Amino acid sequence: MYVSEHLKWRILITQALKSFHFERENANRNLKRVFETFGKYLLGTTYDTFLNYLNKEKYDISKLKLPPHILIALKLLDAIRLACDRLHARRPNASWTLTAIIEELLAVVREKETEHPGRRTRVD
Repeated sequence: MYVSEHLKWRILITQALKSFHFERENANRNLKRVFETFGKYLLGTTYDTFLNYLNKEKYDISKLKLPPHILIALKLLDAIRLACDRLHARRPNASWTLTAIIEELLAVVREKETEHPGRRTRVD
């Protein structure tokens, strides 16, 4: 089956989102949450297409890997969302500098690290 390069990268991003943000409890609702929170904005697809991209038998992309900086960014999406929510809660209609967002992001990451000390973040 012919799959364009652009489509292959979208499939890889979809699979990375699932691997980083999916939790086994209530799988269907959880996949919908991953799509609603990140997938529809990053991929610009419908939920059905998102689920279709997760079908590993349909697409042969085993030879491709996302660059490490993309994987790290995808893994940090939840922390970035939380940091922005916190900033918005403090000053609802303010615009933030990149420095303020990064400082809040670092605070979120540090809090998560103290919740789960010694837990390594795996990025393949």
